[in-house]
Amino acid sequence: MTSNVDPARSGPRYADELTTDIVWEIGDFLLPRLERAASTHPADSEEGITASALAEAVATLVLTLEQAINGGTPGRVRVRVGIPVPPPLPEEERRVRGEERLERLRDDWNHLCTLAGYWHFVPGYQGTRWCKLNFRDAEHERWYDQQLSYRHLESRVIRPPVQGPLWRKDL
Repeated sequence: MTSNVDPARSGPRYADELTTDIVWEIGDFLLPRLERAASTHPADSEEGITASALAEAVATLVLTLEQAINGGTPGRVRVRVGIPVPPPLPEEERRVRGEERLERLRDDWNHLCTLAGYWHFVPGYQGTRWCKLNFRDAEHERWYDQQLSYRHLESRVIRPPVQGPLWRKDL
């Protein structure tokens, strides 16, 4: 197995390494720019609507990621008196739910990074930190490498690259 570590990368490598701080870095980078764009155009213009809709999408992604990272669940849960507490989940179901949670985190993070990538030329954009993720965790990457090895495909399959900056400045 070859090392796929990018030494210039300073952001998370796996979904289980995401923090609310790095999520909010992107939110704090994008939202003022989008709000400024929305306020410079009439609210009923194509530009104003586009900027407002994009700001709403970014804010929703940031808040969704924050809630998922902090382990929150949407909505309130009301437990009535006298209703028995449900039994704990079996180990396999807990594991599967954990993997699904990390997949959702990875997908939402990758969407947020894609949106931020359009500002790659703007000062303050942190392409080495705001990179897309290929794996949920180190175990998922090991599993992927093992599957390639089992199938003797390592030499024939192009491994997903470690995502560096979304945009190359030398192009």
